[in-house]
Amino acid sequence: MRHTIMAVDDVLVNLMILESILEDEYNVITSTNGEEALKLMKDGTKPDLLLLDLSMPGMSGFELLEKMHEDESMTNIPAIFVTGETDQYSEEKGLKLGAVDYIKKPYVPTIISAKIRNHLEIKSLRDNLEEMVAVRTRELEERTQELVATHGAIIMGMSLLSESRDKVTGAHLARIKKLTLLLARRLYEMHPNLLNEEMVGIIATYSPLHDVGKVSVPDAVLNKSGKLTPEEFEQMKNHTIFGGDLLRQIAEFLPSGKSEMIIAIEIAENHHERYDGTGYPHEIKGEEIPLSARIVSVSDVYDALRSPRPYKQGFTHEEAMNIMLVGDGRTSPIHFDPLVLEAFRQIEDDLRHAYDSNPDPSVEILAE
Repeated sequence: MRHTIMAVDDVLVNLMILESILEDEYNVITSTNGEEALKLMKDGTKPDLLLLDLSMPGMSGFELLEKMHEDESMTNIPAIFVTGETDQYSEEKGLKLGAVDYIKKPYVPTIISAKIRNHLEIKSLRDNLEEMVAVRTRELEERTQELVATHGAIIMGMSLLSESRDKVTGAHLARIKKLTLLLARRLYEMHPNLLNEEMVGIIATYSPLHDVGKVSVPDAVLNKSGKLTPEEFEQMKNHTIFGGDLLRQIAEFLPSGKSEMIIAIEIAENHHERYDGTGYPHEIKGEEIPLSARIVSVSDVYDALRSPRPYKQGFTHEEAMNIMLVGDGRTSPIHFDPLVLEAFRQIEDDLRHAYDSNPDPSVEILAE
């Protein structure tokens, strides 16, 4: 493939000499001033190398170099300046402005050819390297996306498997993830000092694992339609501790990424803690409860209120919001982090849509 050389000089004789030296090996484009050369390059004529006279009326070679380096589409075009000047200042200035080399007048054809050949080879190597890096970067990005998707699918699958005995559907888990994402994102917008965008994604990703510990609860307790006895309720409460322990064991197999698993552990172990200290398993309160668990707690309660179960009808969005924001004697706003609850209140239309667009199937209500 023949390379294209652009020669820019206000003296026609100089252009003719350069053209005669180069035309057998290269496609040569000539221009008599900087303005015309700049326009040609902006209009799509991109040479592989530029031979540039520094001293021209109008736009000088110095100014053209500056303009080229302001335009991303021209920054990779190597420029060799051609000068009859003998002062060191012109040479230094041209090189500082980005020129790769210089050629002295009068022209020596062998030197011109050698310098052009060398810099075209360098440009070719650089372009190939940049392309290789770009291709490799795209491949890594695609692989990363695949791994993230696989990671998310495994989390959802593990969550669904652990909760299948409780007749929990994939819709519930998908909603918890969506509700948590909406809530965490709004909290981040309101209080960026509490969490960052990365943490928003991590909390949402691991939120479906909140009840992973239910695999430890006996079927008779898990699927009981009536009220649990105190002993049965203690067994139910233990799913939080078991879930945290299970995820700690999984984290031990990970060569890295344990910091993210800490979030999953926090959620599984603490999502039933209450801000006023009346929750379980440890009866911790306030900011002693990890923020991730405080967020998932609100999502989980809202979804539980909306969802029909064999022992209850699902509440409407308005009823669920009222229960959480005002209270009903069983659930109270003091159970939740007030900052999270305010974020929850501000996105109630999004919450409604998240549930209504992916509801649980209706269930038969058992007679008491």
